Amino acid sequence: MADAIGALDALDRDAVMGRMAEELPGIRKTLNVKPEDFADKIGMDPDRLKDIENGKQKMIWSEYMSILFVIWNNNVGRGILDKKGLFPDALKKAMSVNRNAHPPVTESTKLGF
Repeated sequence: MADAIGALDALDRDAVMGRMAEELPGIRKTLNVKPEDFADKIGMDPDRLKDIENGKQKMIWSEYMSILFVIWNNNVGRGILDKKGLFPDALKKAMSVNRNAHPPVTESTKLGF
């Protein structure tokens, strides 16, 4: 576990959050989710989300984590995160996240993504 925490400490959080902000509009489009609906799902003001996506504001770590887990709980979203490396292995390991450990929440697909 100490190795996982060390890897997490070495993670460039600013770079990961910046990449997520850049990729988020495309991810939402793929998932067919409007900014307002996505903001509601992650508990963020829609204007803040739009500013983050447009590069006007920087994302904070708690916002990244909320975005990450909302997307992770969708089969398509999970694949996107894996393909784009937006959920780094160091973070998965530190959090003991296993892709196959739990089935995705199906309720999220009922909400349009």
